[in-house]
Amino acid sequence: MMEEERWIMQGLDANDPDCIKSVEKLMQYIDETGFLPLFRNEIPGFSVEEHTAADSWWTGDPESDPWEWRKIIAGSTTIAYGKFFDNKAGFISRDWFPFFANYRRDGYDFDARWDDELAGIRSKKIMDLFEGEHSDRELYSSEIKKKAGFGTGGEKNFEGEITRLQMQTYLCIRDFRRRKNKAGEEYGWGIAVYCLPEHLWGYDHVTSQYCREPKDSVMEIIGRVKELYSDVSERSLAKVLGIREYVPVPAKRVLPYPDNLIRALRIEGLSADTMTDDQKAGLEVAVGQLRDRQQRTIRLKYEEHKKNEEIAKIMNRAPGTIGTYHTKAMGKLRWQSVSVWYLEGYEAAVRRYFAGKGWAYQERPADEGNDVSGVDYCLRLGISLKHFEALYRAGIHTVFDLIAVSGNKSWYKTIKGIGPKAAEDILSKADHLLISRLPASEKESGENSDREFDKRES
Repeated sequence: MMEEERWIMQGLDANDPDCIKSVEKLMQYIDETGFLPLFRNEIPGFSVEEHTAADSWWTGDPESDPWEWRKIIAGSTTIAYGKFFDNKAGFISRDWFPFFANYRRDGYDFDARWDDELAGIRSKKIMDLFEGEHSDRELYSSEIKKKAGFGTGGEKNFEGEITRLQMQTYLCIRDFRRRKNKAGEEYGWGIAVYCLPEHLWGYDHVTSQYCREPKDSVMEIIGRVKELYSDVSERSLAKVLGIREYVPVPAKRVLPYPDNLIRALRIEGLSADTMTDDQKAGLEVAVGQLRDRQQRTIRLKYEEHKKNEEIAKIMNRAPGTIGTYHTKAMGKLRWQSVSVWYLEGYEAAVRRYFAGKGWAYQERPADEGNDVSGVDYCLRLGISLKHFEALYRAGIHTVFDLIAVSGNKSWYKTIKGIGPKAAEDILSKADHLLISRLPASEKESGENSDREFDKRES
């Protein structure tokens, strides 16, 4: 972990009897366990880092530095080294590698994967360097990058592709070697050298589990981890081992609105657990200040828990456009002039707002049962301040006032600043507010009223 710009290792004390102090002991431990990530991860204790001395890393001493040991182990022919665990480095023993290969490859050699259109052209360009008579090749990463056509003006994402091929067990790191100049002298840092696992142990051994279902190999891997770490969670197993489809990962808890929106805002000192009802009422006022499309995006995303792709279909927009609406909406909700409504709470903010307009703030009685006369100012509907001010100047202050005049279909025509679409939206939000306050037994009939709340775009 990073702390004050230094990498802090979570290892053991050098005097701890369980501390691994030599590369030979580490190789023995990996053989016993079967496989082991290099660095700490979601499974406590399941890493080289947590079994070695914390202060021995990056000293450059091959006798005691685990970072140097990885080079020695990679150069051996008993343990494979590569990015095998959640796209991160780790070790797999000779005995356990076929289990990983059977699962990760799903029974496919790379050429068969390519024929079935399950591999991309960039992966193919890399693997072609090791095919056929070149299967025993050991290539520097820089050589692979150049020969496969990656770099300026060529293919992109070399690191991503080389990592993908390691996760699929088609490649591993054979060694770390310094490059040589024309005189044969070594120079620079050690560079990763890649090869096929079959180059280490032969095709027959690497594919020896192909006769079994990939799921059977996965269950062997899971069983081994649970044998070593009995309290490991399913989610941690799925992430670290990359076996999500075979591990029943519990679904994430879906937060209700507005708790999910509050969390997404990520404002210091503000949380769904501590936010009062008064602040949540203020949040509705804040959301009402968004532009129509932004507001609708927020309501569909957080009230109805829809994804950008679903919202895009509803609003007849591209998913990227919906992402832009969302980003701009979240930014505006953080503005000081908007966030004051939910940070200070509705009561305090509305008093401040009325004082700024020179209007007298009238205390409203608390709601009693289903008496709509107790519903507060129309601000609670989540309409824009511009529309609220238009209603207020026309003598329509509360939701009760609004319901009283809305029986006349032309009620809005005498109010400057309220058009037919705005009027429809305001009444729709009034119905939504009133229905939300009904007892559960009465909500169903309320939702089927003539002015059923319809979140269509204004």
